[in-house]
Amino acid sequence: MSQTIDTIFLSHAEKQADALALTDSANRERLGLRSIDELTYKQSARHIRHTAAFLRQAQFSDGDIVVVQLPNIAETPLILLSILNAGLVPCLIPTHWRKVEIEAALEKLKPRAIIAHQAILDHNPFETMFEIAATQTSIRFIYGLGDDLTDGVTPLPDITTTITTDLATDDSPEVLITRSGEQVAFIGWTRSCTGTETSKVDPVAYTHIQLMANAHIVSSEIKLQSSPQILSTYAPTNLTGLVTTLLPLILETGTLHIAGSLKTAPMIERIKEHNINLVVIPQSLGKKLDQAFTQSFSEVAQYPHLALVSPTPYKLPEKLPKVKLNAQETHIYNMNGLCIYAQHKHENRDEQIIKVGEICLGAQPGTNGEELNPPFIETRIQGAAQKAGDESDTLKGRLELNGMAVGFTEWQPIMTTTQLSNFDTHWEKSNLSVKIIDQGMTMLKIIPSQDEIYYGSTMLNGSELDKIYQQYPGFVDAAAFSIKDPALGERLFAAIIPTPEDALSYEEFKQFLLDQQISPAKIPEKLVTVEEIPRSPEGLIERQAILNFG
Repeated sequence: MSQTIDTIFLSHAEKQADALALTDSANRERLGLRSIDELTYKQSARHIRHTAAFLRQAQFSDGDIVVVQLPNIAETPLILLSILNAGLVPCLIPTHWRKVEIEAALEKLKPRAIIAHQAILDHNPFETMFEIAATQTSIRFIYGLGDDLTDGVTPLPDITTTITTDLATDDSPEVLITRSGEQVAFIGWTRSCTGTETSKVDPVAYTHIQLMANAHIVSSEIKLQSSPQILSTYAPTNLTGLVTTLLPLILETGTLHIAGSLKTAPMIERIKEHNINLVVIPQSLGKKLDQAFTQSFSEVAQYPHLALVSPTPYKLPEKLPKVKLNAQETHIYNMNGLCIYAQHKHENRDEQIIKVGEICLGAQPGTNGEELNPPFIETRIQGAAQKAGDESDTLKGRLELNGMAVGFTEWQPIMTTTQLSNFDTHWEKSNLSVKIIDQGMTMLKIIPSQDEIYYGSTMLNGSELDKIYQQYPGFVDAAAFSIKDPALGERLFAAIIPTPEDALSYEEFKQFLLDQQISPAKIPEKLVTVEEIPRSPEGLIERQAILNFG
């Protein structure tokens, strides 16, 4: 089990060179990318080796960190594997993050390079990346994808060129580095906060073996067949995106189909064309796609399995609105370490109750049918008192968990009671309140945070948005709030009290945010004028009551 993800992929490519590895969406051209419909494993491996050799020529050191901010395109998983093959560590940056968030996140990581795409939504990310590189003295290179790159950006090898031109890199170049599955493969992010402070993002390191363990859990839960065909709408910017992206390429030698949009008609067309048997989509779109199945397939047996991804870490299927789907479904929760998955598997306990200590997932099947011991998750509450008061006490502590502490031989987990402080580089943190269930504080109940807004598949912090909106000079006061939406999950709005002397203009407000380099994902759809913005005695905005003051 000391293999790394890139070497597993390249090994598969040697065994099944002509098998289909990737297909991309038809709307690549709108991103300034040349059209590629399909890539075999041989073609994919060729691009990975060539790009890895290109990166190694830059004289990086083994283990250097490379920041990656890319959309959901075929190049993304191949570039990630290329970075690994070059002995580097990809650091995944969500596309909706703004400059100040990226700078704060990277402050301690000291990355050596940035890789981005020439266009994300309606802006050029390289303007931001150059400003970040100016403050991060460790950054030596900025690499880019696209045909119209800014001066100063080094173009990465073009995928259409590397798979069609005679190159001297078909044979894997000599790699003068030593790696194993125990070493860090990727760096992702999780949110944490203390008290009423605005939440911040903390880096989380994942090893190759941890990612493979997660993929085995997902594969066994969904009962994927051999060589699965997977249509994914998620870019690999977090644990869920990584696992669903790497699943067919690494574990089952199937095919990954990239979905460039959430429109049902092209998805149905792709499903039929490639006999896709698993579709990874936001949970909020499950019903809509299921309805499209009934119009497109003659029998329910023809429906692909739906992997419904929820950004809400503390809601389980039993707590969500009951929506009966004809298609088979599996809920995947976008929380580092799959904490809630473990919680759901913990027998004889209320779904919202989590045990402080070890949580075992139950036996998992191996790739050859053998039964393997499961990974486990270890938890505790940071900052909580050691002894609880009465059962009504609620602690505003921070739930900290060490996710997927998997052993490094034969998938055997390390069943240990070692203090979590020894796992600092793999800690997962989330801003959840907890309620004491027993006097010994061994069982705690998760209480959802009221300051999080789930806009589509993006989690936003309400307090942060409040401060951004309140900076606009035309407002006396402002606050973010959301309304439930069957397609997006929640829609983002801003409640505002305008200054009496200024004419209210949404377009001017929007342009003000764009000028401040605020991510388009954080710009509200509409402004709602209210007489008052409700606050608690502690001064916290009560978002659920905002519309009562309209």
